Amino acid sequence: MSQTLSSVPQESQLRPANPRGGLDLLDRLFRISTVLLATFIAMGVLFVIGRSAIYKIHEYERGLHLRGGRFVSVDGPGWHVQVPLVDTVIIVTVNERLGYVERVAAMTSDDVTMDVSLQYTYRVTDPKTFALQVDDPERIIFEFVQGKLRDVVNSKDMTEVMHSRAEMNREVMAALQEKASGYGVEFVTVQIQGASPPEEVVTAIKDRMVAVQRQEQAQAEAAQRRTLADADYYAAQKSADGNAYEITKLAQADAERITLTSEAEQVAIRAMLNELGGRGDLGEAYLQLLIVQQLKENSKWIISGGQAGDMVVPKIELSETP
Repeated sequence: MSQTLSSVPQESQLRPANPRGGLDLLDRLFRISTVLLATFIAMGVLFVIGRSAIYKIHEYERGLHLRGGRFVSVDGPGWHVQVPLVDTVIIVTVNERLGYVERVAAMTSDDVTMDVSLQYTYRVTDPKTFALQVDDPERIIFEFVQGKLRDVVNSKDMTEVMHSRAEMNREVMAALQEKASGYGVEFVTVQIQGASPPEEVVTAIKDRMVAVQRQEQAQAEAAQRRTLADADYYAAQKSADGNAYEITKLAQADAERITLTSEAEQVAIRAMLNELGGRGDLGEAYLQLLIVQQLKENSKWIISGGQAGDMVVPKIELSETP
């Protein structure tokens, strides 16, 4: 009996003194965690709503504010507010952009295909037109620039395309500015980077240039030879003229000498005939002797008749054989 009574207090000591206190602690912890979770959820919801309601536009951007799909305004740089799930903002970059048309094939006015490259820059001046009225504006602007470049090349011959790039840049810029406002942009620079014909055309041009150089070289050599021939002809002509002049002068001198000699002989013969005319037979015999001597010494004689006093005597003209 005593053992039974002693065992009862021991079992009572093993049971908790206040079982309700543990449950209260668990309830408090549960309520605290629920409140914290709800607070975090609320804060997250408020953050998402605030994030979607407040937005920022940078200096190089513009915002297209749409409400229910309808355009409201263009938002400038700074902080702005929108109605979540109702408003929509489209961000458009308006700073200067770079475009490049690489090796587009274009036909010149003289039917030569040229590979032309062009670099251009532009900026957005009307974000509403650029983003809302043009579908894929960057692609459309690229195709527009490429088409205008072809139009300008089509109006030029190959030489102008290769050597008149500054003028072509101005023409392309003028053509682009006519349509730029329709895309909501402004073109800033246009620069042709390269213009060259295809490889087979380049080869043909090189061959033509070589042929032209060879032709010019042949013409120069022919002109040089012609000049030398003219100089030789002039020198030969001058030499021939000098020789002819010398021969003429010598012939004239010989003829004058012969004439003078003949005249002197004729004078001497006339004087002798006049002297022998009054001598009778003696004079005639002496004259015949002189004639015989002259015939031995000369092969040519010209004898003409004449009178000396009352006698008829021969007139002898002597000349030397050349």
